[in-house]
Amino acid sequence: MAESPDYNQAAEVFRKTMEDALANIDVVNANLKLEQEKAIDLQIAAKDEYNRILNEADKISETRIEENRKANLVIVRNEVWAETIEKLIVNEIPSDMLKRILEIPAQILADVWFKLGFEKMDEQHIGNVAYEGEGRSGYVIFYRNDLTARFYYEFGGGDTVAIITIPTPERWEAETKMPVSERIPVLGVYSQKSDS
Repeated sequence: MAESPDYNQAAEVFRKTMEDALANIDVVNANLKLEQEKAIDLQIAAKDEYNRILNEADKISETRIEENRKANLVIVRNEVWAETIEKLIVNEIPSDMLKRILEIPAQILADVWFKLGFEKMDEQHIGNVAYEGEGRSGYVIFYRNDLTARFYYEFGGGDTVAIITIPTPERWEAETKMPVSERIPVLGVYSQKSDS
């Protein structure tokens, strides 16, 4: 009969292998637990960073929205100013008076003057001439930064295009509120405007 194998030695090898495997599993499980904890910490840190970025983005958005709101408010305010000032000037309220009373920003007033066609007359004055028609007659309106003067006109016939009623030198100051010395320069503005 053949000799029976020594199972004790095989059992010892099996037992040792199993102990080593179980020990290795314990090490792997311990390492896995550490890695899971690290992953959880990273996930928490990522969530915190995500929330921080969202909060910062909200603050940046709020800041930009407020900056844009303020910029748009300035634009709208300036447009309303310009439209209002233009209407007041066209309705013969001197812009110097408006500037003094309403404290209009100089750039807005300059933009309105430019839009209305005002031109420099001398060191103190800018002006413009406009016409207000009422059929065959109307008014030639002389706008200057400090005053407005109206002169009645009516269309003529033949070689005469229009007849403008100009105050005589004696009546000039009373009717226009301008010194007589300004009569010829102002009338020169009219003839320059009507020639162009």
